[in-house]
Amino acid sequence: MITPGSPTFQQILDECLDKGVLCQITVNLKGELELLLKNYFKDSPFFCQDCKKVTDGEEAVNICEKLHLCYHQINNGKIIFVKMVKEEPVRYYQFYFSATFRNKLRTRNEELIILIISEDGNIVSVDDLSGKNILDNEALEIQDFKTKLKPAVFDELKAIADKKLETILKEKLILFDLPIIREKEAKLRSFDKRIRRDHLEQAINTKYDSDSQEWQTTHENLLKREEEALTTSISVKFINLLVINTAKVTFELNLDNNSTLHSSIIFGINHFPEVICPICRNTFSEGFATHDSVYVCKSCSIQSIDTAKIYSKKAALKLDETLNEYFEPDAGFVCSVCGKKHSRLLEFKCSHDNSSVCIFHYDYCDLCGKIFSKLNLSYTDDFQHQLCPKHAAKDKLKVH
Repeated sequence: MITPGSPTFQQILDECLDKGVLCQITVNLKGELELLLKNYFKDSPFFCQDCKKVTDGEEAVNICEKLHLCYHQINNGKIIFVKMVKEEPVRYYQFYFSATFRNKLRTRNEELIILIISEDGNIVSVDDLSGKNILDNEALEIQDFKTKLKPAVFDELKAIADKKLETILKEKLILFDLPIIREKEAKLRSFDKRIRRDHLEQAINTKYDSDSQEWQTTHENLLKREEEALTTSISVKFINLLVINTAKVTFELNLDNNSTLHSSIIFGINHFPEVICPICRNTFSEGFATHDSVYVCKSCSIQSIDTAKIYSKKAALKLDETLNEYFEPDAGFVCSVCGKKHSRLLEFKCSHDNSSVCIFHYDYCDLCGKIFSKLNLSYTDDFQHQLCPKHAAKDKLKVH
């Protein structure tokens, strides 16, 4: 048996690279693209089999527990048809590394780290054995594929993988050392105290005044050696390479609000199609088909305070400064007193002439208690009461 990562394994790998890659496959879609996409995009409430049911009061809510969400939820719209825009062949390189963390203060930990690199040298994803195996995807057909890979190309990609791996290992080292930081500090303190105590006892017993500079150097070396003994060591082995020949498919989903959802998927690489918000350019897994014919993420959507209709942030809506909420330009009302436009939620009707007034320009008659525009209210001569036109007229008759 040859240990993966050993010089012998590397020599065999170099020879295989010169004659053809050890592991190389081609990935094809088994069924129709439109049928596959129906499993990824849902325009009505949907709960996958792996969802966990949680009760919120009287309502049962399902939460997807998958590492990667199993579908993209479309709200406020329905899929009309799917249009494939482009299909192009692409190649990816999947590097497998085994990393072992050792420290005498805790059990050793061995991890399989998988790096996927595109043909142009970009890191596509990083998985720690928890990612879904490409061979387990029932929608894909996997076939062996033979072609040559130049050693120079392999060396270039391996260098990129090694650089990314270095960053990953630093992060994993922090997590591995986290539970033993205090124990390590305690052992170093205890070791330091023992050295000082032994030195003091030796000085007392022998009545010998040793060179303090020499002792300090010895003391520092002993501490450094003990600290190194408590430092976590990492051994890394490159164990395999899988070359994936697949296809990138760019497509559109046309929705019933006249908007278009743009997306793409790389078979065997993406867990599900990537959707990018046209406004913020972030990827998202739940979106809204808006009334201004755009499909956006939740952060870029606005709900009208008046009609509850959903718009995008680019829509020409009016801002109600009092509520700090938006409403449609053709909705709302104009206050008969201040002349400003407000949401209908802030509208009050004057009991005298049925004019519309905002929350800042209405009040009550002290006698009948009804709502009136401030323009239709008057005060008694002693300014103790404000009266509507009807009671103001009666008060005027009493005075005369």
